[in-house]
Amino acid sequence: MPGSREFVETNVRVPYCALGALAVVTARDNTSRDRTVRRLLDEHVQRQESASPEDRLTHISTVLRYPPPPRRRKAPRMDRPLRLRLPPGLADRARAVSLHLPGQYPRAHRDYQSRALTDAVMTAIARAEPFTDDVLDGLLPLLRHRAAQNLWRLASVALCTRPEFRLLHDAELLREEMQQTAQDPRGEQQRLLDTAAALEEDVAWHSPARFVVVANLAREHLTGHHAQSNEHLLYEGGEDFDDLYRDTLHAREERRQELLQGTSDYDWSGRGGTAVWRAERRVVLQHVADWLVEPTGRTPAQMTAAPPGWMLLHPDAWTAAAPDPTEDGHLPPPYAQWTREGRALAFPYRDREAIWPVRRIRRAPGWQPVDGAETLLAPARALPPAGILGYIEALLIEWNHHLDAEEEPSFPIALDTPAGRAHAIGLINDEEHRLAMANARARTLADMDEVIARFENDEVDTDTLQHLREARGNFHEFKRQAKRIDARAASRLQVTKALWRWPGRSAAAEFCAGASTDLTQWLATAAHERSALVLEQAMHAAWQHAFDQYGRRSRATGAWARGRV
Repeated sequence: MPGSREFVETNVRVPYCALGALAVVTARDNTSRDRTVRRLLDEHVQRQESASPEDRLTHISTVLRYPPPPRRRKAPRMDRPLRLRLPPGLADRARAVSLHLPGQYPRAHRDYQSRALTDAVMTAIARAEPFTDDVLDGLLPLLRHRAAQNLWRLASVALCTRPEFRLLHDAELLREEMQQTAQDPRGEQQRLLDTAAALEEDVAWHSPARFVVVANLAREHLTGHHAQSNEHLLYEGGEDFDDLYRDTLHAREERRQELLQGTSDYDWSGRGGTAVWRAERRVVLQHVADWLVEPTGRTPAQMTAAPPGWMLLHPDAWTAAAPDPTEDGHLPPPYAQWTREGRALAFPYRDREAIWPVRRIRRAPGWQPVDGAETLLAPARALPPAGILGYIEALLIEWNHHLDAEEEPSFPIALDTPAGRAHAIGLINDEEHRLAMANARARTLADMDEVIARFENDEVDTDTLQHLREARGNFHEFKRQAKRIDARAASRLQVTKALWRWPGRSAAAEFCAGASTDLTQWLATAAHERSALVLEQAMHAAWQHAFDQYGRRSRATGAWARGRV
């Protein structure tokens, strides 16, 4: 009997009917539940690994996100935990061959979390012993991954926001024009098509409402005598599916009401706007990678990456190389050695890996690492491969480049760092630090005075205002009292942080100019951290813009059906 130390323990949550089916299999095998789960999951993973990705199976509950997570902390649950005691590595293998819908991630907001291990367990049990309940009854239990992905695509255009609809509709019109003229898309046309593809395949938004729509579509297409043939239609994704997709995207009001049955009239414009932004950002990152790897060496030294709208500047003679991979898909020597030594970074590039920064040379292998780049690259050692390209981009941002007025984004693209940190590492002196702290304090007091002035205009009683004025010396006490008067107004009140703005150029440019090791590594780390914050600000601006331009308050009466939010 294997010892407990040989297993890794985790758990998933499954509906009661799946536990009942597991109990049947356990009794039939005359073994423990733990051993039965291990056998079922191991056999399932082996079958999945031997199948092509689109032919792998998923359980319908994964596509429906059933049972749904509770929306409130103390709300009753519709599932039960199932303990898993698995051999090392089996859980990771199971997750790798499970269904991941566009826009889902292992760690994310609950609406966006993938449930890959749960999917593997549910599918493994269903293969051994079918199960059902009031929600799953009549539905085709197992789908191929491509069919499940296309069912989700139908749901995403059935509950489609106006920012998404505009992008998808423009791409649809462009494809029709390209077919009529027999021309290939170029420049902005190709970017539009790539962005639409990224929205459909990679960065969809999620909500309980969209899973309600998936369930409505599943009830329509995956029940009854035609369930298997409709699964085949979804899997093939040919002209019949394309017609169904377009009909769903452009559905009339009566049809849309059927698709959206069971959803609320909530305005999802913000999520749709940020999904479009993420699609645009994904395309931009691919353009950045192409710019780095450009094989002819004729690429311009600078490019504007929008979104978010910053300028990137490549040092002279620096480039990225994308060598042919080895038979097992890895970097060949000596490139792999360079990455292990920290002399270059490897990032995913199309069907291979690329390394950066390198210079062209005449002798084999045709490239060599940039001398001394280890100090610039050291902060990236802990990053996953998917984060390397973003780190490289951050090193190339020209923080003090002035854009034209029409190109200037609505949020500042600047490398701001806490004044205390800048003072500690010697970037500013004592007087500059004191001045930054004083300015921040003055701004905080001014914000508190604005709150008091607002309350005066609202005719708040004199005694309450006096207590509020007396609390100006203690921000937290001031905010606590202000919340008693108007929680919404007070919630926006924040302490202004003392910041110092980096006056120089990009981290890569400063490295080339001979900056010290300490300054180079600080600048590289700060640029990466700040770029992540700027991206968050840019996505939030896209959220706000979506509501301002497409939200209900800008919608003409009867202009859009429910769901076109």
